[in-house]
Amino acid sequence: MCIRDSTKTLDYCKENQLSFFICSLFLLGYTANQIEPFRFRIKNNEIDVHDELEISCTVLNSDESFSFAEFGTSSNFDVFYHHAVQQLSKIKNGYKSLKPTSDRGNEIFCSVLPWLHFTSFSHAQKQSEHDSIPRIVMGKYKTVYKEVVMPVSVEVHHAIVDGLHVGQYFEKLQYNFNHFFDQNN
Repeated sequence: MCIRDSTKTLDYCKENQLSFFICSLFLLGYTANQIEPFRFRIKNNEIDVHDELEISCTVLNSDESFSFAEFGTSSNFDVFYHHAVQQLSKIKNGYKSLKPTSDRGNEIFCSVLPWLHFTSFSHAQKQSEHDSIPRIVMGKYKTVYKEVVMPVSVEVHHAIVDGLHVGQYFEKLQYNFNHFFDQNN
């Protein structure tokens, strides 16, 4: 799928000298929190419902390897943004990690491919019936007919998140890209 138009968020970032990457990650997590099944996790053959999700994202290191960065919850934009800047600075200064520091199960795994405008994406992963963490990937945005479109891929565990919920996610994500920063200025 694509965000049909991310122009308003992109313009807001440019006007306020904010990272489009961080703002987009925030909106991915903020939107996931709005869809209850995205907060479901399978644990010990039971369904846990988390109150709030945290964003974990791969980040490119200066040597072209990557690290996992934990950006925290996405309920408060200012707090999220500040924490994200700290995390990215730490990685830019040489910190590398491929291990998450938490094991609460309330994560969403994100990746960003700013070099590629894709039409579909599938994560390489060891399949497990209990791996119920959503995986979201953003790609390179481009201008098409005066709109900035950006590919977004969502992978979920189908036993707890249905196509209806993924459709709701994309509908709310588009709305948030169009209106979140207008409402929260």
